[in-house]
Amino acid sequence: MKNKHKEYLHTFIKFANAMFRLGILISIIIISYVLYKLYNLPQFASLVFYLILILSCVIFILFLGFGLKKFSESLKVNLSILFFIICIIIYGLEIYLENLNKEKIPMQNRIRAEKMNLPYDERGKLEVLKDFKDSGIDAFPNISPSGFIGFNYINGFTSKKGKIYPLGSIPNALTINANQSGYYPISMSDEHGFMNPKGLYKKDKVDIILTGGSIANSDGVNSDESITAVLRQMNLNAINITSADNGSLIKLAALKEYAEPLKPKIIIWAYSAHSLYHLSEEMKSPLLKRYLYEDNYSQKLISRQEEVKDVLLSYYNSEWINERTKKNIIPQENSIKTKKDSFTKNITKYSIIKIAKLYNLRKRINLIPAYKHPPVPSLIFKDILKKSKQMVSDWGGKMYFVYLPDWSRYSIDEYVKHGLIYNIEHSYREFVISTANELDIPVIDIHREVFATHKDSLSLFPFRKPRYYTADGYRIMAKVIAKQLEKDGYVPIKSK
Repeated sequence: MKNKHKEYLHTFIKFANAMFRLGILISIIIISYVLYKLYNLPQFASLVFYLILILSCVIFILFLGFGLKKFSESLKVNLSILFFIICIIIYGLEIYLENLNKEKIPMQNRIRAEKMNLPYDERGKLEVLKDFKDSGIDAFPNISPSGFIGFNYINGFTSKKGKIYPLGSIPNALTINANQSGYYPISMSDEHGFMNPKGLYKKDKVDIILTGGSIANSDGVNSDESITAVLRQMNLNAINITSADNGSLIKLAALKEYAEPLKPKIIIWAYSAHSLYHLSEEMKSPLLKRYLYEDNYSQKLISRQEEVKDVLLSYYNSEWINERTKKNIIPQENSIKTKKDSFTKNITKYSIIKIAKLYNLRKRINLIPAYKHPPVPSLIFKDILKKSKQMVSDWGGKMYFVYLPDWSRYSIDEYVKHGLIYNIEHSYREFVISTANELDIPVIDIHREVFATHKDSLSLFPFRKPRYYTADGYRIMAKVIAKQLEKDGYVPIKSK
């Protein structure tokens, strides 16, 4: 009996020593991971959380190391059993919270469409393009100029006639736009690569030119449902010179290249969330900065559409396709089934990582990394608005600043509520509107005029999720703009 008791005691002592050593090893692994995170710290992330975590691990290592050498065997056994039970309880609770929160994981559009009994095209964009190609039809994505910076074309492309930085997509091309509403809107780009009917670029014959980003471009809906299409239906000659993710500097450049030669009566400058972040990226381009710092700088893009087409076709056939294939965005075989299986595997993998990090538990006690407010390029933004207004005034036009609210303003999504997705839109709303007011630029606040008074604001977002608006949202927005112009006494050119 004594021998058995000694065997049990010896086993418990070995277990206790193993637990202490395992605790030290895990703490070292955590410190190594945190140091890696600090070396690759996300933009605007706070150091405080990571430094506290390192300090806690160091203290824990010292405690366990001291305990291994100095604690009595019985104390080590009791502490190790206590630690083991606490770990089981904590991870049991974490697993429960993860299963509880599975319904709160942001759903793919496909799943949302199924829940709403709506059709959904499950193909990826490369698949759609390939299907067109297999049918003998050349189709292309809607290429955004902001993406060139990320593809090492920070200063544009080199064409046969010199440097060129396109501000639109491929001209005169069948263009596949983003699938936000269950289908891929397909349209022909105009002679300059924007989503308009051809033949609108006539000097002194244009009522409105719209410059902005993804929402202003009416991404996610058919071309006849866009903001400018609705304005044209209301007897206003309107042109869209927007592209996805445009910041203020590209908006200024687009005005210089495409609006100034046409001298429209009205410029609609659309601001949406993340515009200031995109501005920070655009300021890295020496060529784009020339639009701000050189009064008469222009690439004369309105007369260089063949060069634009050549460089963008080359870009599409090399970097654009290769990058997306490399990232395995589109599985090549059995794609729809593969994507479903891949999504399930990714969710499972994501859940395991979250559980290992005690993500759900830490979130509930606010033990998560904090994110600082990104610096606002306020002076640059103001200078760009000021220069844009002056340019428009010089040809006798009038500029309106249109504020486009973000989905997060109307969502109670847990990620936003807990600050895991930094809500830029709320933070900068007052700043951008006050800047426009200070420059005496009339403001049309779409939040106040449309969403704040709508009985179901989220219904104006496809599947009630970010990022773009529905066709109904764009239509209401266009009517608000037209109503304001009418209130200000503007008479469309066709009515004169």
